[in-house]
Amino acid sequence: MDSPPKSTVSDTSVHTSLPQIEHTLWAQLASAPGEKENGFQTFTLVTTSDDGPPDARMVVLRQADTERRVLWFHTDRRAQKVAQLRVHPVATLLFWDRTTQVQLRCRVKAQLHTDDEAADAQWAATWEGSRKMYLSEREPGSPQPEPYPGFPRELGERLPTREESEAGRPNFAAVACTVLSIDYLNLGRAGQTRARFSYDGAPEAIWVVP
Repeated sequence: MDSPPKSTVSDTSVHTSLPQIEHTLWAQLASAPGEKENGFQTFTLVTTSDDGPPDARMVVLRQADTERRVLWFHTDRRAQKVAQLRVHPVATLLFWDRTTQVQLRCRVKAQLHTDDEAADAQWAATWEGSRKMYLSEREPGSPQPEPYPGFPRELGERLPTREESEAGRPNFAAVACTVLSIDYLNLGRAGQTRARFSYDGAPEAIWVVP
């Protein structure tokens, strides 16, 4: 008799303790920026808009500082999310890894970096392909009479040189998100595993009902 197909859903019995789960999730976050197949490389940023309803969009995880519990992403400083974070710095980051069937809901406090050493360091580590989008002479979200590629049309498919890309530095913002809490959910064949890790004050880890 043939064996049943293997499930991509992780086995919750592997995660036997809160410290093990916490170590594993932070290890995956730390490695995500350099691994295209890592489910945590992109995530949904949920902010509070001035008119009330939440606003959400996908962004790329650029760095994870596990010691300080800070997650970094980059954006155009003219983008609406930057204005929203200035007024409402507490936001939610939603991660989902389809392979391991793990969801993370991270409550964070965002700090914007535009004209300081932290922003300079993040910009220096950004390659030309990503810098290309900061060369746009038009404000993100502004109405246009026709489709606009998000960078000067004359560039086409060509990447800017390192020197050319420096023109995008004034439009660049790095956002440091200090993690206040993480709600962890793992879907498993034997059942679901959910835990909450709090860092706003004395660190605390508890099991919660899925």
